[in-house]
Amino acid sequence: MKRSKLVLFGIPFLALGVVALAACGEKYDEKLVVYNWADYIYTGLDDTGRKIDKGVVERFKEYYKEKTGKVVKVQYETFATPEIMYQQIKLGSISPDLCCPSDYMIQKMANEGLLEKFSYDDETGVYGESLSNWDEFGSPFIRERFSSSKLESGASFLQYSVPYFWGTMGFTYDPNKISTEDVSSWEVLWSEKSELRKKISLKDSMRDTYVAAIFHVYRDEIEELDEDAENYNEQLSAIFNRCDDTTISKVEAALKQAKERTVYGFEVDEGKEEIVKGTYYANLAWSGDSVYSMDEAEKGGTRLYYSLPEEGSNVWFDGWCMPKGANVALAEEFVNFISSPEIAALCMDSVGYTSPIVGEDIWELVNDWYAADEDEEEQYEVDLSFFFGDSIEGEALISVPESERGRQFDAQYPTEEVLKKCCIMKDFGPQLKKVEDMWMRVKA
Repeated sequence: MKRSKLVLFGIPFLALGVVALAACGEKYDEKLVVYNWADYIYTGLDDTGRKIDKGVVERFKEYYKEKTGKVVKVQYETFATPEIMYQQIKLGSISPDLCCPSDYMIQKMANEGLLEKFSYDDETGVYGESLSNWDEFGSPFIRERFSSSKLESGASFLQYSVPYFWGTMGFTYDPNKISTEDVSSWEVLWSEKSELRKKISLKDSMRDTYVAAIFHVYRDEIEELDEDAENYNEQLSAIFNRCDDTTISKVEAALKQAKERTVYGFEVDEGKEEIVKGTYYANLAWSGDSVYSMDEAEKGGTRLYYSLPEEGSNVWFDGWCMPKGANVALAEEFVNFISSPEIAALCMDSVGYTSPIVGEDIWELVNDWYAADEDEEEQYEVDLSFFFGDSIEGEALISVPESERGRQFDAQYPTEEVLKKCCIMKDFGPQLKKVEDMWMRVKA
C-alpha cells in the first residue's frame, strides 16, 4: 500500500526561494539551536529537493512572531547517531537548546547531569501549561510505557525528555528472496542455509545489533518465561538489558558467528535504500526506515515487508531534551508547537516514523493511508484503543486489507500483544566501555 503524500489543513504552497530571500539579513530577538537526526522533520521539500511548502522551522518562526511579536532565529543542525551527538555536546562543539537522542542516551545524559528538566510532574504524569499539546494529545500507551522507566535517581526520564517519534526494530525483507518464516525469528542471523550466506545486513549501531544477539544467546531462557504473567515484560526486559561480563562475551561470540554466516555487513542509514535495490535479502531496520523502504520499492513494482521477530524486540522513542544551559522557555515553546496534531502529522508523513501524538487529525491520517475500502473482500481488524485512548470519538478500530498484512500499517502500529514482547533499552552504565571494546572487535 503506497501511502498518499499528505496534504492537510489547506496550507498553501510557497514559491521556490521565497523563504531563502526572506531570511537574508534577518534580524532576530532570540535564537534557538536545534540538534536533530538527519531527515527527521518536515522540511517542505518534495522528493527532488524542490521547495513546495513551509517546513516546521519556518512555521514555528511565524507562530512565535504572531504569539510574542519577537523574531526568533532557528539554527537547525543534524547528527547521524546519538553517540556522535553526545560527543559533540560533551566536547562543547555545539551548545544546543534542544537535541533529540534515543531513550538509552537520554538516560545516560540525564544520569550524568547533562540535561535540564522539563516542567513534568512525576506524580500526575503531566507536563503543565508550557507543554499543553503533549498533555492533551500524548498517547496513553507511550505515556505509560516510558514514564514507568526510571533513572538512577528514581525519577521518570520523561522529566528530561518529551517523546517525538517511536517505533520497533525488525527486518525489512523481500519475500521472493527470503521466507517470512525465516525472518520471523532472530535465529535467521545464525542460519546455515547456503542461500542466505552474506544476504542480511545489520545496523552499524552497537545497541541495536547487541539486541539481536541477546535474543539468540538467551533464547531458551526467554522461551521459558510465562507470557501471561503480569510482569512478563519486566522479566523479558531484565534479560534484554543484560550487560555483565559473561553476557558481553557470549554476544561477541554470537555476532562473530553471524558474520561468518548470513551477515552481509553493517550500515546505519544506507540500508533502507540498498534493500530496495536488492543488495541483500533482509535488512535489520527501525520500523520507520522499513516504511520508507516499502514505499520506495513500490515505485519499482516490488513489495517489501516488515517482520518483528516472534521472540520480541526493542520498543524505542527518540525524545526532545534540553542540554544544560538551554533557553528552557524557548525550547519548551518549540516542543509544544511540534507536539500539536497538525505539525505531528506533517512530520509523520514526511519521515515515515510513528508519532506519539494522537487525536482526530492523526486518526484520520492513519485511516486515509491504511483503511480498507468497503468493497475489499478480505480484511483484518486491529484495535488501537490502547494507543489512541479517548482522543477520538468512538472506538479506535481499523480494518486493513489482508493483502497488506505485515507491511506499512503493521510496522507503524504494532498490536498491544506484540508490544508486550518489546523492551526499552537501558544505558549500559559502567559496562559501556567493555561493550564498546567488544563491538570494535566484532567489526574488525
